[in-house]
Amino acid sequence: MKHILAAFFAFVSLGLIAAPKAQLKLHQLYTDNAIFQRGIAEYPIKGYAKKNAKVEITFRGKTVAVTADDKGAWCAYLPSGEAGEGFELKVASDGESVVAKNIAVGDVWLVAGQSNAEFTVGWFKQGVEWAKDCDYPLIRFQKQTWQPPHMRKDDKWRVLGANSVKDFSATGFFFSKEIYKKHKIPVGVIVSAVGGSVIRSWISESALAELPHAKKTLIDPYKKALANYEIEKAKNPKKPPRHPLRSYSGLFNERVARLKGLPISGVIWYQGEADAMFAGGHIYREYLEALIKSYRMHFANDKLPFLVVEIPYYGSHYIWSDLRDSQRFVANKLDGVQLVSILDLGDLKDIHPPKKPELGARLAAVADKVVYGGNGVHTGPVYDSMSVVDNKAILKFKPESLGGGLVSSDDKALRGFLVAGADKKFTAATAVIEGDSVVVSSPKVKVPVAVRYGWYPSDGGVNFFNKAGFPCGLFRTDNFRLPTDRTPKK
Repeated sequence: MKHILAAFFAFVSLGLIAAPKAQLKLHQLYTDNAIFQRGIAEYPIKGYAKKNAKVEITFRGKTVAVTADDKGAWCAYLPSGEAGEGFELKVASDGESVVAKNIAVGDVWLVAGQSNAEFTVGWFKQGVEWAKDCDYPLIRFQKQTWQPPHMRKDDKWRVLGANSVKDFSATGFFFSKEIYKKHKIPVGVIVSAVGGSVIRSWISESALAELPHAKKTLIDPYKKALANYEIEKAKNPKKPPRHPLRSYSGLFNERVARLKGLPISGVIWYQGEADAMFAGGHIYREYLEALIKSYRMHFANDKLPFLVVEIPYYGSHYIWSDLRDSQRFVANKLDGVQLVSILDLGDLKDIHPPKKPELGARLAAVADKVVYGGNGVHTGPVYDSMSVVDNKAILKFKPESLGGGLVSSDDKALRGFLVAGADKKFTAATAVIEGDSVVVSSPKVKVPVAVRYGWYPSDGGVNFFNKAGFPCGLFRTDNFRLPTDRTPKK
């Protein structure tokens, strides 16, 4: 008998006899080092247990009990409380227990889009220098990947420091540092971005179904192809045809759907280059509006702030300006949407401009105004109105955007202005600052009808700023039909 017991304990010590598989788990949003959004009376905490099991969840001295559903999923609600750090999230069920340690409560931001949102500090050659200032234990980040929550092992909240900085989104890195330094609260950044992705991949199918363009060009053709596939598969089950690929909603399903109902402070949306390359500049406005409205429903906040990064210069084709115009259109249409211009930070030879410190500072300036109640200037000059006197167009800008006055950033003549007459043909124009106005003219245009700014990159770059140091973004005074506008002509 002694020999049998000795052999048994030897097997156990070597791990040759498997222990019962644990069934109690926290959703991956609630790992060690997680940051919860502050000030939420009913903060959702999710996880998995045995089906129909009772689960007790404790956070900051409060406990609540819930029952898992018939698939084992559960969700509890507890107050997150005010900003703080060093908390534990404890979960117990049916003899099992799980503890997530070093939880902080502060502000959580979603950084989403394509490569300029995704690319990490370590990706940029400047990253070594950037990483010298990285010791911020109250800044945490988590990157969403393709695995479903119950399978994810590597994606967890990570504390910003020397061992993790190279994996942090450069955009999120500089933004979060600015917010932390000014407001002294924990900052969490959830990164949900994929290089080269188009906007239709980031919108749910139900939201796309509300767009006639998406229904006609994406959803209906896919459903038809899928139906044909099923017919052909039934005819020849041993050699079925290739399954049709769905070109929409995939990234939403993989990386955003699992965040449903999560309280966050706002969204930084940096995407558009891929859609511009496919000449989707004009229709982009419909998709961007649909994305914003659907995300506000998804995150249960109909006023969720959106900070949209105006894609910087890369190439001089109209496909880029048409997309920027759509970004501007949506920002002007929807409340709580702010366009952050970085026309001066682009690089005509690099679609991934490395001036991410400047981007982070501008994003933080906007966030300080729209989220944190700051009083500082947060944008460059914003076009307001145009009048015509003789052969000159006089442009006025919104008073709150003047930032102490209009200036040329390099003290040279303003660049980037175009003017057109009744023929709608734009030509380079002379632009002169006169007080809080800009006077635009060209000897080729006798009676100005429309003015555009920033439509194409200029030699020497843009130089129309306010004294607060913010550049003017692309704008136009007209509503002429754009080249990428594929809607039927009336």
